[in-house]
Amino acid sequence: MIALIGLALASIEIEGPLAEATEVTLRITESDGSESGGETVRVTHHPGTPQAFERAISITDARGRVTWTPETSGIAELRAGPQVLRVRVERSSVPTTPLAVLVILCVAGVLGAGWGFRRRVRA
Repeated sequence: MIALIGLALASIEIEGPLAEATEVTLRITESDGSESGGETVRVTHHPGTPQAFERAISITDARGRVTWTPETSGIAELRAGPQVLRVRVERSSVPTTPLAVLVILCVAGVLGAGWGFRRRVRA
């Protein structure tokens, strides 16, 4: 019974806002509050669905910290040893795919060229 209480006090903490494509720091602590260094941290995106996929984030440093950049928005489960934390990753307001960035750059280029030609015609 005492071991179960100890497991319940161990935790995964998130430092910073949790949004898609935004790096956050995770802090893993033991039941006594000490940092859990050398712990493998994993994430399962969309757990319990056919689209679920799991990734290893990294191994915690000596202070029990690891950085994570969520790949997709939605529900995710973070795991570090016996600790499990279910979180909701918010959708990013900035397009993150290379195609979206390319489209934005092309539109900006066309608008800039049009503005430049228009200025040249007036002069």
